Amino acid sequence: MAPTRSATHARINRRQLLSLALGSAVLTACGGSELEDAANRALQGQRQKLLDQTAGEAVAAGLVSASLRYADRKSSATAVVGLREKGAPAVTRIDDWLRIGSASKAMTACMAARLIERGQLSWTLSLADALPDLAAGMRPEFRTVTVEQLLAHRGGLIAMNNDADVGQFLEFLATQTEPLPDTFEDRRRFAAAWALAQAQPGVTPGQDFQYSNVDYMLVGMVLEARSGKSFAALFDELIVPLVGPGVSLGLPTTAGLARQRGHIGAFGAVRVFEALPPEVQVWQDVLNQASGGVFATVTGYAKWQQLHQQALGGEPTQLPAGYVQRLRTGVDGYALGWEVGALPDAFKQKVCLFHSGIVEGFSAYSVIALDGGFAIGAFTNTEGEGADADWVLRVLAKAIFGLQAGWS
Repeated sequence: MAPTRSATHARINRRQLLSLALGSAVLTACGGSELEDAANRALQGQRQKLLDQTAGEAVAAGLVSASLRYADRKSSATAVVGLREKGAPAVTRIDDWLRIGSASKAMTACMAARLIERGQLSWTLSLADALPDLAAGMRPEFRTVTVEQLLAHRGGLIAMNNDADVGQFLEFLATQTEPLPDTFEDRRRFAAAWALAQAQPGVTPGQDFQYSNVDYMLVGMVLEARSGKSFAALFDELIVPLVGPGVSLGLPTTAGLARQRGHIGAFGAVRVFEALPPEVQVWQDVLNQASGGVFATVTGYAKWQQLHQQALGGEPTQLPAGYVQRLRTGVDGYALGWEVGALPDAFKQKVCLFHSGIVEGFSAYSVIALDGGFAIGAFTNTEGEGADADWVLRVLAKAIFGLQAGWS
């Protein structure tokens, strides 16, 4: 069975992010020392209007919903516009749960850094030493790949973020004559063994960058092996106390839960995302858990961004020191679940951390200044499809650049 585009979640690099930005809104800041409080209230009102207007424009541009947030060191504003489900009356709310896709990866990296602080593993731990039960079947070039290299997407492993790779795996499953594994853990081990046996011509493991969801799936397995706890239990122990109840690995089961439906389609032809066939979904869940399995509310994810703003700005936080240090010293490229690079135009070559996420009818962007000066989040329950599948990301990128231009 052929996979759909939403069987994977994508990574958009800096060059692509810049090409997706098609303009920006402009807002003149107000102020004045004589009536500082009034001026601040007026400025905040104008900023809120900017957020509301930009979110409304994003929905008018074809998104089913748009949830936006901008925060500098002194103030923030949030806007949510649109519908939870196309054709249904319920409007989106600030406490709705959204999927953030590959923007989840930084949380997995943070979990690894915490266990490293505790001495339960190390940045230089190799795959062969971390997962000895899989070592015999690994291609030799993968055995010495380290945890840090996996977190930097330098494992050299099959990407599994495109239809070709997913299709290759599904074809392999179809050739199996023995019963396939029927538990999450056994499926993950089966998928890992397959991935570790796949050659990747032209890529040198441990050196070359190749974005791979398998890298993070393997990190999740290493965290479990070294801690003796499930990845889900580790997430609840290491991430939820940092951020609060507004983030969850998988969809929360809270009664009365406010959840948006995912949507997918070409521009002007968006439809509700249909669940993947069960025989595909169980494998997608294995791949997603550590690489893109987080749900969040806008305010919940905002707390994650705020921690980064504080830490990168030099304030003490509960983020692991090794995680923060590697983000601060990250060179142009990728560091622990974040793209790192200077953004032009409205960002004025400011070096930022940023990442996108696309998964099963949802899309997201997160941008944080490397000095902690600002953070921007853009989320939607819409995913592009077809020949111009990036149209949703263009809408979100335009909103991000517009907010940066209009905020000050």
